[in-house]
Amino acid sequence: MFKKITFLLSASFICLFATAQNPKATAPTAPKNVYAFKTINPKLQYVFIQDKPTKGHPQVGDDVMLRMIAICNNRFMYSSAQVNKGKPGVFSISKSAFQGDIADALMLMTPGDSLICLVDAKAMFDYSKKPMPDYIKPGDKIQYNIRLVSIKSKTELQKEREDALKKAMDQQSATENTNVTALSATDDKALQEYFTSKHITPIKTISGMYYSIQKEGTGSLAKAGDNVVMNYSGYFLDGTVFDSNLDSAFLHVEPLTFALGTGMVIKGWDEGITYLKPGSKATFYIPSSLAYGAQSRPGTAANPRGIPANSILLFDVELVSTGH
Repeated sequence: MFKKITFLLSASFICLFATAQNPKATAPTAPKNVYAFKTINPKLQYVFIQDKPTKGHPQVGDDVMLRMIAICNNRFMYSSAQVNKGKPGVFSISKSAFQGDIADALMLMTPGDSLICLVDAKAMFDYSKKPMPDYIKPGDKIQYNIRLVSIKSKTELQKEREDALKKAMDQQSATENTNVTALSATDDKALQEYFTSKHITPIKTISGMYYSIQKEGTGSLAKAGDNVVMNYSGYFLDGTVFDSNLDSAFLHVEPLTFALGTGMVIKGWDEGITYLKPGSKATFYIPSSLAYGAQSRPGTAANPRGIPANSILLFDVELVSTGH
């Protein structure tokens, strides 16, 4: 499935930046017993410093722009200004993954609000499976100072992706010749006949590929630039499997890792994976123009047939994880 052989950041994972900063740098913390903190759960407390009378709370799937620092025992652990060269950081809101996840506090805010969160340090590092720095002990709290700058809704993000895809496809269409257009129509007809015979109704995208999701994952949708980890099986319309990393007959059973949106895989994969969240299982139905087109692929011992030119390809895929 290769042409070549081959931030959005959940609020849950802020702790991963803890060791990236200078552990000896000191920072002021909020004076004790000054603020009346409210408790969300035993591992998370918060207090509003500024509560603007605005509307619109972040929801799961939204992006938020934040100014934020994280401090523990008078030492900086994270600064959005430092990481983003003075600009706010962009974070993706997902469901809280553990008691202490600041996502629960972020969803109480509206643009212009500022608050302080206190998070149980052990809960944070236990979740991240990272060792606590020497200057942090069980019972200590990580203090997050957060200002919510703006929110971009899940609907707006989806429209941006669709607009970007439409623009890319419009540019591609301008260079397509009549033969490619005719082949795409032939492929689409063959796919429609396949769907009818199997009694399935997958989603068609602007590009002409189809996909169906059997299991919805969690977190943020994969995006260009992410390092994605995949399991997959590829087969033809007649059901013949031509490649898989789940079948030892193909001599590679390790998960496949690559940078999404960089042309390391066929176009149908670079597009299809952007509709998935980590943990998702799906099927891609890819016309030849978004696979290998007029190129053929050589056969192997497990697949002597190879991949003929102008082949429609189907893939059962699992997005195991994404990262940077």
